[in-house]
Amino acid sequence: MIFTKKIYLVIATAGVLTAGLAVGQLWSNHKIGQMERAVMDAKGHAETVQRAAASQEQKAAEYKAKIEYLESRLAEISATARRQDEELQTLENDSNTARGNVDRARRVRSVAATADELCKKLEELGHGC
Repeated sequence: MIFTKKIYLVIATAGVLTAGLAVGQLWSNHKIGQMERAVMDAKGHAETVQRAAASQEQKAAEYKAKIEYLESRLAEISATARRQDEELQTLENDSNTARGNVDRARRVRSVAATADELCKKLEELGHGC
């Protein structure tokens, strides 16, 4: 009987070990399945984020090109404005000189001159009377 009890004990122990191994294997497969699903979800999310990043990079490149274009246009406009300011300054100087000449001419007393004297002066300057 003792031998029979030992056999039953060995069989029971083997059954418990087998059941434990089976439960462990099932649990391990369950966890591996969960992890595989998590990896697939993460890959899908990564692809989505990668597409969004590529789109944003393309937009950034477009904005950079626009900025460079606008900066070059701004430089051109600034150069034109500087040139026009210089021209305006020259014109202002010319008009101030002309105003001064007009004022001086107004202050000079007019001297009665005859038509003959005026014709002579005009001829000296190269204009006919």
